[in-house]
Amino acid sequence: MSVRSATEAEPEQVTEPVQVTEPEQVTEPMDAPACALRIGEAAKACGLTTRTLRYWDEIGLLTPSEKREGGERLYSAAEVERAARIKELQDLLGFSLAEIRVVLETEDILDGWRSAKRANAQPEIQRRLLAEAIDANDKLVARLDDTLGRIRAYRDERADKAERLRERSRQLEAGTAVSTRDDTTTRPTLNRKPTVNTAS
Repeated sequence: MSVRSATEAEPEQVTEPVQVTEPEQVTEPMDAPACALRIGEAAKACGLTTRTLRYWDEIGLLTPSEKREGGERLYSAAEVERAARIKELQDLLGFSLAEIRVVLETEDILDGWRSAKRANAQPEIQRRLLAEAIDANDKLVARLDDTLGRIRAYRDERADKAERLRERSRQLEAGTAVSTRDDTTTRPTLNRKPTVNTAS
């Protein structure tokens, strides 16, 4: 058994160099750029027709922010959302376009005050915008109260007519003589008031 001499050096261990990597930089995801929609795409997104969107543009209810050469309309995300809001007011609440215009004008005034508040605008500016928002909202509430009053009156009239029709049916079933005067054809008078412009 051979003995290694004291002067014999141990073989040098070669280690792989350690690679120092830079810490990975995490970047925040960028917001997707707002993409304008053609009129057909906007109409499909809202469940509307292109004819409806064109008409709303003609009467100034919803005007697209961009139009290309040739008259092609392009709608931003905010405008598509506004179109959906108009449809909601029509379908769920049965508002006319004149009534919807008042609602949108009121909401725009309220949004103007909220924007000034978020931007820390000068107090006098915030007070002025807040006063305009309160006035616009009060006018809208008054208009809604008037509409609800007319709806209740019409509902009561229809309920009264329903009772008269049932009484006529009971008379016929009993063989009782029925008056020849038709008192079931009265028509309600729904006096509509002109649109209140809250933008002034």
